[in-house]
Amino acid sequence: MNIDRNLLNISYNDLSGGEKTLIQLAKALLIKPDLLLLDEPTNHLDIARIEWLEDYIKSFKGASVIVSHDRYFLDKMSNKILDIDNGEAKVYETNYSGFLKEKQANFEKQMANYKSQQDLIKKLEAEKKYFAERGMATNSSTLTARAHVLQNRIDRIKENAIKRPKVRKQINAEFEEQRKSSKRVITVENLTVTAPDKVILNNINMDIVSGERVAFLGKNGSGKTTLIKAILQERQLPLQGKIEIGPSVKIGYLPQIISFPNDNQELLEYFEGEAGLNELDARRVLAKFEFYQLDVMKRVGKLSGGERMKVKLAILLQQKINTLIFDEPTNHIDIPTKEVLENAIEDFDGTLIFVSHDRYFINQFAEKIIEFKDGKLKTYLGNYDDYKEKSK
Repeated sequence: MNIDRNLLNISYNDLSGGEKTLIQLAKALLIKPDLLLLDEPTNHLDIARIEWLEDYIKSFKGASVIVSHDRYFLDKMSNKILDIDNGEAKVYETNYSGFLKEKQANFEKQMANYKSQQDLIKKLEAEKKYFAERGMATNSSTLTARAHVLQNRIDRIKENAIKRPKVRKQINAEFEEQRKSSKRVITVENLTVTAPDKVILNNINMDIVSGERVAFLGKNGSGKTTLIKAILQERQLPLQGKIEIGPSVKIGYLPQIISFPNDNQELLEYFEGEAGLNELDARRVLAKFEFYQLDVMKRVGKLSGGERMKVKLAILLQQKINTLIFDEPTNHIDIPTKEVLENAIEDFDGTLIFVSHDRYFINQFAEKIIEFKDGKLKTYLGNYDDYKEKSK
């Protein structure tokens, strides 16, 4: 694992998230442990370092316990999954893909058994009712006793009843699109961006046209976020060259770090203002994203990473946009929240531009990859697997 020697002269508190992760990994590995405890180790790491970590863990002789929401990482690194769901824990002797299949099979089996048992209870209750009514009508102790036996059987079944498996609520998230967009969405000509100590982007050119799905890939610090900020006119560094946005392009932006102007503002008040909705409609939309009753009274500064993403996504869904720009949208969010985002993107017909180190996400959505390396750009058609093959 290569760590820039310049980091040795920087205070730890001044390091980026990725740099802090590297330092913590180096610290953990230097003691030559027998057990690795890794809590979200891929957050903030670029793909090259994620793959380095995967190679290290594969060669590691000890045991590894990993908490992660990186589905590719889990698939490659795990041979046992501990699933904690609704307060119950279950172990699956497989990787992540195998776990998904086994969990779905278990769900279907439990649901089938539950329905079969409920049908049996209904049948027995109908029989009990028949014998009880006939026994009363005919004053037959035999029929009444039969009804009593059936009731005892029903009670025993109910005491050990199969639980109805819980179905995870699906959030229905769809972008309200302004479908008309200029054919040329973003044009970059001879763009150079410099920092005090280096050239970040060196005389680059780029065209993105309507309907494309483009992933920006490259090591941390290679200029991906810098270009996005230049496109959005959040210019923090000197630049030369030209960036043109199509006249009918309307951009929705999901930043890498989601912050709020006032951390003490209540969620409902913030959302009403940002989404342009009255209180009733704001509550209705927030409820779709699992913010109920007292949840909407939370201070926005207290929201988790996943909650912040869902709030920002809910706001974007209210805006008529035809171009989405995401900067590492899957960092800090769990897999169900990733799936909410992915389902929304799946039905989006506009242009998608995103920075990501999440190989699952890239494979799912990228149709073109732009690689950032040494201040230059190189374009590859296809998803991440295609890019890996072509860039060897």
